[in-house]
Amino acid sequence: MEEAFHVPVLCDVVVELLVIDRDGIYVDCTLGGGGHAEAILSRLSERGRFIGIDRDSAAVGAVKERFSILHTACRNYELIQSSFSDIEDILLSRGVKAVNGIFFDLGVSSYQLDKSGRGFSYRWEEPLDMRMDSRSVLTARELLNKADEEEIFRILLRFGEERYAHRIARQIVKVRAHAPLETTGDLRAIVERSVGRKYLRKSLARVFQAIRIAVNDELSQLEQGIQAAIRLLAPSGRIVVISYHSLEDRIVKRLFRTGGGQQASLTMITKKPITPSEEEIHLNPRARSAKLRCAVRLST
Repeated sequence: MEEAFHVPVLCDVVVELLVIDRDGIYVDCTLGGGGHAEAILSRLSERGRFIGIDRDSAAVGAVKERFSILHTACRNYELIQSSFSDIEDILLSRGVKAVNGIFFDLGVSSYQLDKSGRGFSYRWEEPLDMRMDSRSVLTARELLNKADEEEIFRILLRFGEERYAHRIARQIVKVRAHAPLETTGDLRAIVERSVGRKYLRKSLARVFQAIRIAVNDELSQLEQGIQAAIRLLAPSGRIVVISYHSLEDRIVKRLFRTGGGQQASLTMITKKPITPSEEEIHLNPRARSAKLRCAVRLST
């Protein structure tokens, strides 16, 4: 496995906030490259238990390889390919009714952006796929070639908050009338024709983000996953979430404040989100937009 598979964001902060009982049960709902998972596992005692989840089979396989050469006190771990929205079924089927800590890192991993070949980044010429889970049916190609102009507009506006959503949606429909969109280069070319150079980079990031969110149903999955996670927290158990854009952060903040609509009562440990230092951003530019929030389940 490559050393640069994924640089974990705010890793020391995550572990300090999350792992309050070295003998406890902890869940990483977004394994990614395994950096946070390794740090959490390394903090646990031989009586601890760790469960890692990711939708991406490549991520799960790579973390299994990474863990196979680790020398940690805790050897009681399991890595599972699944959506974190299924966390309740996953844990209950393993006899786990409550956990001491649950972690979500909502960013797309460096591997997925740079090496997956699935079209997550506008920087590479790749097929328009964008599926986190290759078993899923809907691809970015199918979405962009079949959705009508109004639906594409709504996706770009809602999930990307893109100022040129109307113009880009119109251009997508116009171009595909002659030939279907097949690659990230096709989509990038449309954005380039629709947006001035001043806003191009931000628009590309927003458009690719919006399509990825729609293909993977990310915001609904996030809402379901955090609600289930809150239900699974033991008294004094903690939930830590790192988000990377305002859509995610608003959902996290709302669910923490309302207890996810459950009878469970949470209190915010982080009154304001924790963000990376300038030094961390310099070492890992993808950490720039990260916001970490942590809440604890009250004993009563």
